[in-house]
Amino acid sequence: MAVKILASVTAVLGAAGLTLACMIGLVRGTIWAVSIDAIALRALAVAGDFVLGTILLLACIYLATHLAVRIVGVGHSEFPPLPVDEYSSEVRSGDSAKI
Repeated sequence: MAVKILASVTAVLGAAGLTLACMIGLVRGTIWAVSIDAIALRALAVAGDFVLGTILLLACIYLATHLAVRIVGVGHSEFPPLPVDEYSSEVRSGDSAKI
């Protein structure tokens, strides 16, 4: 149990640190991209910064979620059964309340 708690704390701190590092890098890249004098290169740099930032932040979210699922151990469990819909459009015989 102590190992699971330590792994959870490490995963949270690692994900937070990775996200913070990505944000710092993206802000520095955006400042650099905006300071370019040529309009075409500036537009290309801002678009690249946007694409790279989206990929990096999605990767951080994926990594944090993947680690959380691994640590908690629910990755291979079965899905719960779907609830029975009492108000479905299918009318069964002997069920006059849905007519």
